[in-house]
Amino acid sequence: MRTESGNHISCCLTQTKQPPRNPGRFKQQHRRQQLQYQADHDTLTGLPNRNFLLEAFDQWQTGKQNFSLLFIDLDHFKGINDHFGHSIGDQILVELARRFEQALREGTLLVRHGGDEFVLLIATHADSTAAEERVGRQINAICANIAFSNMTFSPGCSIGVARYPEHGTTLDELLRAADVAMYEAKKERNTLRFFRTDLEEQYLYRVRIEQHLRGAETRGEIFLVYQPQVDQHGRMYGVEALVRWQSPVLGSVPPDAFIPIAEHSGLITTLGYHIIDRALADIAGLQQQTGKTFNLSINVSARQLMENGFIDQLLERIDSSLLGFEQICIEVTENLLIEDIEQIHHILTRAKDAGVRMSLDDFGTGYSSLSTLRSLPFHEVKIDKSFVDHVTDDKTALAMVQNIIAIGQNYGMTVLAEGVETEEQLQCLITCGCDHFQGYLFARPLTLDDLRACIARESLSPTQ
Repeated sequence: MRTESGNHISCCLTQTKQPPRNPGRFKQQHRRQQLQYQADHDTLTGLPNRNFLLEAFDQWQTGKQNFSLLFIDLDHFKGINDHFGHSIGDQILVELARRFEQALREGTLLVRHGGDEFVLLIATHADSTAAEERVGRQINAICANIAFSNMTFSPGCSIGVARYPEHGTTLDELLRAADVAMYEAKKERNTLRFFRTDLEEQYLYRVRIEQHLRGAETRGEIFLVYQPQVDQHGRMYGVEALVRWQSPVLGSVPPDAFIPIAEHSGLITTLGYHIIDRALADIAGLQQQTGKTFNLSINVSARQLMENGFIDQLLERIDSSLLGFEQICIEVTENLLIEDIEQIHHILTRAKDAGVRMSLDDFGTGYSSLSTLRSLPFHEVKIDKSFVDHVTDDKTALAMVQNIIAIGQNYGMTVLAEGVETEEQLQCLITCGCDHFQGYLFARPLTLDDLRACIARESLSPTQ
């Protein structure tokens, strides 16, 4: 009689001796699974991709009454790629994906949407602001202090939030709404913003600006005007080049409307070089015609300044012009100082060593600390117009101006006040020890021909 255990062994032996019924079919099925996985997942991070999101969205629609779509865009990732290389950037993305997966709760769906963009679906209730903000803070914390190759990176991220079904019932509608909200978050960076219906009109206007801005410099729509900069005696010692755009479709578009869009869309590189080349050619020609020597200040986008090879291109362009390096002042805004400090220090030092002056624009309105300012080779700080406007009638504004001037003097920098419009403001600023001035009191931004006439006058008395 066979025992129960013997029977079990016999069965197992018998089973192991049988060959697979259809090994070819098994391999085909396994291969199909592999191909499906590859089609639905990002090859770099292993996260689900846009194809997976399309397939999963139907299940979220039918299975959940409310949910939110968070559009996550890294803030300073392009600078990392440009300065440290795409290999480092890729490994940071892999680490971020790992952190996201570890930190996020079950029941969420995280997707790499492409490049440095991620999409996150989270189940919510009708009033879910607190939950969304909590997840936003969690994501922002994840995007800080990423240690790699003996360096620490904090790219930060901007997050836009759209809710189903309030802001859309299709994936495209939600992605668009969240992208609109994300663009609003980009204005401050490292923050979260919710979609609002009033943002839709702004979004459409930005889309139109981007469309018509492409190629605007080659069509002759971009031009420069120049605003004189004067000393305490009204003598012009320099000019600031200011870009203008006259679109045949949109009309006159102000710089604060199209420059951020140029930065966000990548158009700033071509546009920025066009501005630099035009300004150098204009002022070099004007100085030859008039026999007068003066400085030229050019605003450079923080994003362009951080581009790989930009400083070399800038120095080559100055060297090819008829202007001396010491006549050029490059103006950057305070938001530059939230980028990679080591890279900024290297760039500014390269410019300084070549003789180019560096100016910190809109000082007092942004992110810089005294320790950061002290460590960077700036020659000049500019007092923002918002302080100058109220320097004669607001004690806080006056105190701010006095502090900025004191800081500049302590660090051996000259101080220039922007937006000076009245004689009272001028006298107050002179009393505080301000060195240089710029504003409508002396001259509005001038065309090249008007600037030529201005130079012939030798000095700029107040025009009021």
